[in-house]
Amino acid sequence: MSRNFTVLEKTSSENSLPPFGVQPAHDPLLRNSGYAELVQRLFTASSVVAMIAAGTSAGAAGVCEGVATELSHSGKRVVMVAVQELLRVSPATPPDETTFQPGHTRQVWRWPFPASQQIEFFKPRTHAADGENWLDSLRRNFDSILLDCPSVEALPGGAAVAAQADAAVLVVEAARSSKQQVLRDQRTLQLSGVKLVGCVLMQRR
Repeated sequence: MSRNFTVLEKTSSENSLPPFGVQPAHDPLLRNSGYAELVQRLFTASSVVAMIAAGTSAGAAGVCEGVATELSHSGKRVVMVAVQELLRVSPATPPDETTFQPGHTRQVWRWPFPASQQIEFFKPRTHAADGENWLDSLRRNFDSILLDCPSVEALPGGAAVAAQADAAVLVVEAARSSKQQVLRDQRTLQLSGVKLVGCVLMQRR
């Protein structure tokens, strides 16, 4: 891990992005001290956090799973939003905001998904709630929201969604994401108004 971690530290010092180290277990749903640290650092003052894959990395989903599991163990209601799926939906037929797919862990749900079900505690927005969007609705019903965002290159529109989060982290895969790529993504996201607070270093086993 040392060589890649050093690159991240250098990137961090030049651009005020502190690195978080995460070494996931073989099963990303198992509790992990790295995820516990992420939860403590990210969700103290935030309820909506965007996880954005760096470069061509596909690691954001795994980090979302781990963080969601850790949050659920502390009794939080968590929803993971698949931003790529959200952006694929036609504006003329928006996804149903009242149906969710249960996650692999209790107290965790996914949205949007084709095959979904309603959950008892969810209170849908009313027509009187002028100006409230899908994220406002999720904020009212869940304690924590994770935006699972694809890479900037894969889906440029994802940055606009990530900009609505209280905080965001760039998920960097060791030995796969270069320093130059991390810097490019960082600049693009910050220009889009995304509130980047750090990088997550993923170690593949």
